[in-house]
Amino acid sequence: MDCSFKQCTATCTTARDVQNHNVNEILVDRLTNLPDELLIQIISLLPTKDAAAISALSRRFRRVFPLITSLDFDVSPVSFCLKHPYATERYPTFVSFVDTVLQVHKSRYLTKFRLKVSREDFNAVYFDGYTFIGCQPSCLPDLKPPRLYAWISYPLTLCGLRELDLSILVSEPGDSQLPPAIFTCETLEVLKLEVNIGLDHVFTMPTYRLPNLKSLLLSASVISDDGFLTRLVSSCPVLEDLTFKPSMNVAKIFAITSSSLRRLCLLPNCPFDIGDNSACVLISTPNLEYLEYYDIILPNCYNITIMKCLAKAVLEFKEFLQFDEIYGLNAENVDQMLFNLLRPLSYVQHLSLLGCLTLVLKCVDEKVLNDHLPLFSNLKHLELGAVGGAVNSYYSSTPLFGLFPLLNCSPVLETLVFAEELVDGYCARLCPFNGEAQELEQEFVSKDHEIPLSCRYHLKRIVIKKYYRNERGVGMVPFLLRKAVALEKLVIFRNQVSSIPDEMTVLNSLKSLPRASINCIIQVR
Repeated sequence: MDCSFKQCTATCTTARDVQNHNVNEILVDRLTNLPDELLIQIISLLPTKDAAAISALSRRFRRVFPLITSLDFDVSPVSFCLKHPYATERYPTFVSFVDTVLQVHKSRYLTKFRLKVSREDFNAVYFDGYTFIGCQPSCLPDLKPPRLYAWISYPLTLCGLRELDLSILVSEPGDSQLPPAIFTCETLEVLKLEVNIGLDHVFTMPTYRLPNLKSLLLSASVISDDGFLTRLVSSCPVLEDLTFKPSMNVAKIFAITSSSLRRLCLLPNCPFDIGDNSACVLISTPNLEYLEYYDIILPNCYNITIMKCLAKAVLEFKEFLQFDEIYGLNAENVDQMLFNLLRPLSYVQHLSLLGCLTLVLKCVDEKVLNDHLPLFSNLKHLELGAVGGAVNSYYSSTPLFGLFPLLNCSPVLETLVFAEELVDGYCARLCPFNGEAQELEQEFVSKDHEIPLSCRYHLKRIVIKKYYRNERGVGMVPFLLRKAVALEKLVIFRNQVSSIPDEMTVLNSLKSLPRASINCIIQVR
């Protein structure tokens, strides 16, 4: 940051100056003339290290700096990564700087406190010390528990705290604990906690009181109390935005009840517990507008109330059917798990089914799907595919006719997106499409079928990402073109790492295919 002080200028002209043609530019220091209250507000908008640098330029600034109402400490760009270290010699200076600022700070009021002592790739590191892509605990900052507790507790001793943002990932959490007073701060409106320090003292609190909290992000190393999330949400009567990301989850029940919640992100990340699907998810959020749910494996129990206000839902599961023998899953309980998850989402307008979730269709009879899938009467955008490292893609083990039940229950669908091609080339090598299924699919493609209502009247756009132009993909695209009567645009994104022909070659081959829609435009990118 350029901390040089530039004098503010203003042109002050009097009637006599104009009459005598003697107009001169008069220099005015506008910042110096501002009242203390306004100057404090301006400096409080800056990161604290920049505010401190500016305070060194003027005696007036040095006087008001201890009165700022926002503190923002960020250890970056320091990096302790053993592979890519950067500016580690600056870390002691950072620690000393935070200590000094907290000592000289004199304001009784603090509206915002942000402390980041972690890494840029916070979510990529396991909080309990396990290695991840070669990283070790020594790749993280070292901060002793007493100092860390003092830093975190400081804003809780002042008045008017509305936003608390803690991103703390230290090499040796030890006995470090999150101060329980955080969860009884009645002025808080925004609370962001991404920490690998303990919550044991928080779990044992009899009550939480957060009456003004509207946004909560909680990403912790271990959540061991089944009732913690339930009690926490119930203490936030005006909560609108909740993101819950436990890293090593031990609790088996996720129960969320809130009539005020508008946005919910459930992102448990338990890489060493993928063999256990005994968790139970209970959600009662009738006014929810956005749902993002990511998990390693589909839990065994769902109890979710219908969400009539839901505009968008993104569901992704990393592992599912390839370990069905370990999990004890079978077609009978798998389809019920799927239906229990999808039925409450029947009012959704934009739905993404990603990862291995759609592989359930290979275990469920087509008639059962047609009979029990909910009617998505508002669904206009549907995305299917394997993203985020899932082993199988939707079409690598599911015949094309598995798609028809979804289209039949989406009568006003306008956009259909495949996150991968109709079959991922890499996944096809891992999980080859078996001969029997391929014969059934070829037979299905060659016959005439009743066109789903969405394809006949509403489906206007099909997008295929990572197009490999493999044998099945080449066969499926013509099938879709023949069925989509109202199609206006087919957009294909070529896979950049695959040795497929250039754009013009692919485009010309697709343009020669018969299309049910005479207005369909084909684009290859």
